[in-house]
Amino acid sequence: MSTAVYNRDSLAAFYAHEHLKTDVAVKKVIYLPQNSPELVPIDFGIDMGQSSSHSLLVVDVTPEEWDAIEKKELAIPDEWSLEEMREFK
Repeated sequence: MSTAVYNRDSLAAFYAHEHLKTDVAVKKVIYLPQNSPELVPIDFGIDMGQSSSHSLLVVDVTPEEWDAIEKKELAIPDEWSLEEMREFK
């Protein structure tokens, strides 16, 4: 079975906008493309009309926790980076 080719940044934007539309409690979504792990197969029940080979890692944090992350008072995994992050509102 062949794996569908996709654009990681475009899919991140798609998932962010869908998440914001479906969960009113979410205020913003942050995408961390730099040094994030490679995508691996997982099914979230999203039918995009093609085979999909990727995972979606979601970390829910409060606005206060996000402020602490940005101030480096709360750690994220060492291999993650806030450089080149994209914010969706």
